[in-house]
Amino acid sequence: MNAKKRKSRKQSAANCKRLLEEIAFYLDRNLGKHIIADTLRYSGVEVEIHDDHLPINAPDEHWIELVGQRNWIAITKDKNIRYRTAEIEAIKKYNARVIVIRANNATGSEIAELILKSMKRIRRFAKKTKPPFIAGIDRSGRVKSYHI
Repeated sequence: MNAKKRKSRKQSAANCKRLLEEIAFYLDRNLGKHIIADTLRYSGVEVEIHDDHLPINAPDEHWIELVGQRNWIAITKDKNIRYRTAEIEAIKKYNARVIVIRANNATGSEIAELILKSMKRIRRFAKKTKPPFIAGIDRSGRVKSYHI
């Protein structure tokens, strides 16, 4: 009768909520202002959007500086950011953390669901990877680091 009680492997709602609150996400202008941000916020994710902090036409280097200074994780659809010298230099200078959505033709709702599905992986990646970094998320939710 001394059988050990099995612990559930599923995270409790409280732990999931804490997991989401530990990371603030900055959404690049190319992800819009409403659909993705509202979906993430509704799920308990702290979200900052470009237009609340910078002019519409601000260069990428400006939001990269903001993200690095505030220790946020930026999310963008700009797959070419990892090839542009000015952006890479800003990421390095400000120790920015950037996640690139690698899901061609995905809708805002699909991107929001992808981010939520990948939340645990993003959190784990961000905790174990020292900034600066650029990583990509594919439709399967896998997080892949890019060399910068």
